[in-house]
Amino acid sequence: RYGMRGLAEIDFGRPRWREQPAQVMQMVQNYLRIDDPNMAPDAVFGRGVAAAQATVDRMAAAASRSGPFGFLKARLIRGMAERARALSGLRESPKFMIIQLFGLARKEILKMGASLVEAGVLAQAEDVLFLRLAEQRELADTPPAQMDKTAWRALVTQRRHVYDREMARRQVPRIILSDGTAFFDGFDESQAGEEVEGVLWGSPVSAGVVEGTVHVVLDPYTAHLLPGEILVCPGTDPAWTPLFLSAGGLVMEVGGLMTHGSVVAREYGIPGVVGVRDATTRLVTGQRIRVDGSSGEIVVL
Repeated sequence: RYGMRGLAEIDFGRPRWREQPAQVMQMVQNYLRIDDPNMAPDAVFGRGVAAAQATVDRMAAAASRSGPFGFLKARLIRGMAERARALSGLRESPKFMIIQLFGLARKEILKMGASLVEAGVLAQAEDVLFLRLAEQRELADTPPAQMDKTAWRALVTQRRHVYDREMARRQVPRIILSDGTAFFDGFDESQAGEEVEGVLWGSPVSAGVVEGTVHVVLDPYTAHLLPGEILVCPGTDPAWTPLFLSAGGLVMEVGGLMTHGSVVAREYGIPGVVGVRDATTRLVTGQRIRVDGSSGEIVVL
């Protein structure tokens, strides 16, 4: 049902779960490793529901004591909370439908790629995704016998080379201005006082303090995140979300209070710090750290 989804799924060229299901299998394996009943997904969500309801109850109680028509205010608060909980998920519907269409279109284009492989024009079906739409149309309208197979293969090879080079970049710009100027530095640690060895600083985005083992993840497709490990990564998108159920905390190189990883960390109740300069290189898998999602301090223990 959800095979059309995947990592960086808005990128038409990235593989879908139905093509590379290993990530889904690894996520299920990670969930099965959770031996603390309080950390099970249903328990985590249950606590979230209880906390939300307690907040609504406090707001309604305060409104009912706020003077005339307090009981009406309380009913309004409960009604609005109920509607928000029932309908807020609809905000995901447009993207969900778009990604479904992407999945269908990608499937058909890969069929075209397979036929071009049979004709000897391309080396593999995925090569068709390195061609622009006008070039794909040109190939579709040209009989195989008239195609310059050497030129098409050379074009794909050149573009794959550029793609592979860009994918090797370890650091994502924290800010890109409209003129293309890129800033890579994260949180200015001088703001937090004199820089101390073994202490990193970032923007606090999800409250709480946790100690755990670092797990640097650059690609969620290959991640084996054990329960309680601290997820350290350049940034996240919706395809990373299943890892949050196993993570004990979050550290990201980019992001702010309202970016994807920050919001999900708060939803799942795990401490989070973002905008940490060179986090994926300054922290190493296996280190033990303390993450303070209230102050933004990360201490290597």
